[in-house]
Amino acid sequence: MENIVQAQLGVLLAQSVPDKPKIVLHTVCKTSIAVFLGIACPGGIHGIEKMLADTKGIVALLILWTITLAIGLFPLIHLRDSLIFYENGISYHGINYLHSQLGPIRFRDVHGRIIVHNMMDTDLRTFDVTYLKRPKYYYNQAYMHQTALQSSLSKV
Repeated sequence: MENIVQAQLGVLLAQSVPDKPKIVLHTVCKTSIAVFLGIACPGGIHGIEKMLADTKGIVALLILWTITLAIGLFPLIHLRDSLIFYENGISYHGINYLHSQLGPIRFRDVHGRIIVHNMMDTDLRTFDVTYLKRPKYYYNQAYMHQTALQSSLSKV
């Protein structure tokens, strides 16, 4: 795929920023579940005490708790997410796409067991916009307002 220069995208119309309360909520929930499992897996508090008695147990606990925290804190990487709507395209995570490449944009929800993922489908690829604040609203604000404005100008 070719590199698309910012100037080709045109005027900035709207921007969807990370949804910080949602990211914090998911981080707290995943971390608490992971910490609970990190304590329960070695046999509870008594199992952890037994593991702390020798060096192999300490190393195993450090590895277990490192993995636990990595899984629990994983949603924090979404604090860098961004979706910017331009006149001629979009920018997702700093990568620019033209509307001619993307085709029509559709939004859908994918229901998992616990979390609902929000997806933005195009002909080119599917974008995960779960951790962005109101991406469909900003899409409609950017392009539907522009369409309504163009149709009202054509009537004059």
